[in-house]
Amino acid sequence: MSTVLFFALVCCIGAENIEQPKRLQTSKLGDDVTIECYLPNRDFNNMVWYKQGMGMKLQAISKSYIYMTDVEFNDGNTDSRFNVTIEKGIYHLHISLTKKEDIATYFCGVITLGELYFGPGTFLMLHEEHTATTVLQEPILDKAHTGDNITLVCRVKTVAEKCAGGHHAYWVREAADDSHPPIIYPDGDMKKQHEEGCEDDSTTQICIYTLTKRNLSLSDAGTYYCAVLPCGRIVFGNGTHLEIILDSESTATPLFLILVSSNIISMIIMILLVAVRCKDQDRSSACLNRSCDQETSEGTQQVGDADALTYTPVSFSSRSRPYRGAEQHNVSQLYSKIRS
Repeated sequence: MSTVLFFALVCCIGAENIEQPKRLQTSKLGDDVTIECYLPNRDFNNMVWYKQGMGMKLQAISKSYIYMTDVEFNDGNTDSRFNVTIEKGIYHLHISLTKKEDIATYFCGVITLGELYFGPGTFLMLHEEHTATTVLQEPILDKAHTGDNITLVCRVKTVAEKCAGGHHAYWVREAADDSHPPIIYPDGDMKKQHEEGCEDDSTTQICIYTLTKRNLSLSDAGTYYCAVLPCGRIVFGNGTHLEIILDSESTATPLFLILVSSNIISMIIMILLVAVRCKDQDRSSACLNRSCDQETSEGTQQVGDADALTYTPVSFSSRSRPYRGAEQHNVSQLYSKIRS
């Protein structure tokens, strides 16, 4: 694994605890700059600064014991141009009178229990006046959508100056998303996506560099700067802003459709289960009420029958009573029969 890829994996360890607010910091060559670093609220023994130049290996700058004023600078960084500010939770790096070799990615780190943890890194981009070389980047005219492929174009024009080593181009990305390194090296698989071609005439050399990004995602958004190193100098382009729009059609993937369909089916099943359950509950309640009504009516009928057997009077055939005069007449006839 190359040094760049190895460090890209290592530098992000502990990045959630060490804060470097500026992923891309720009300034003019010769200016004084301060690269900020905010330390985590946890135990550690030492604080360190490392830098990695474009295409170079990782290099240590300074090392300090926790919140002590003594700073140990490594070879190559012992001059008075480098200094650090040490306070509670702060370990800022100061560089005075910046030079071309100061263009690099700077990593703030801490050492705890023998392990080294880095922040996300800050790339220091220093602009330099270079009248012989012009770097132009073509803007993206069409809107980019997620899933698209896009090619960034960088044109380098050099007049009346030729270098034995030719040009070297790099791509630097500035974005709010700090999950990716700020500099994109044409290394490994990136070489397949990074192409270049140059044409020479008597006085002018024109080189075209392209960077192809495939299957775009929202994390690819940002401003891409083409950095060219002609004749030992470094020149940055004007930048190409890449804005990515979430394509509604891109959400209509098979997996998305399956998830949506499963959610709809689940909701329908839940609604049916709730409806059936409520219907069963209503039916049970109706049956219970009907059973109670039936039992009540039967009990009332039994009680009514018992009342009829117990309390209903026996009916006799009624006879009409004779008049009082008729009764006396019958009694008189009866006495007369007895006398005779």
